[in-house]
Amino acid sequence: MAKVKQLTAWVESKPGELGRIAEAFGRAKINITAVTGWSSGGESPIHLQVTSPAKAKKILQDLGLRVTEEEVLRVTLPDRPGVLGEVGARLGAANINVEYAYASVPAGGKKADLVLSVSDVVGASKALRGL
Repeated sequence: MAKVKQLTAWVESKPGELGRIAEAFGRAKINITAVTGWSSGGESPIHLQVTSPAKAKKILQDLGLRVTEEEVLRVTLPDRPGVLGEVGARLGAANINVEYAYASVPAGGKKADLVLSVSDVVGASKALRGL
């Protein structure tokens, strides 16, 4: 389990924005280790975890994008039924709100990385120890 820096690029909701960001990172040899985004009309968030946050932030700003930073929790969990329920129950018992989460499991994978934006990263880390 790790506390990680996440960048959010606020983009105009139009085709090509993710490609523009990913191509710029590729040219700079920055790897994207996690990404999620959605259209909310107008300015939309693309959440990114990258191998070089400071360099990536500068690139996003150079692209004319508004950039925010936050600390999120990245938890590696076994891929089995009920694990997300246990995560939610532990966080609820610790009175920690989940603002949003995203995860993926590769086909045939045995583990998943879950990214959690929570109201208390340190408290969530403690609540999820031992999973």
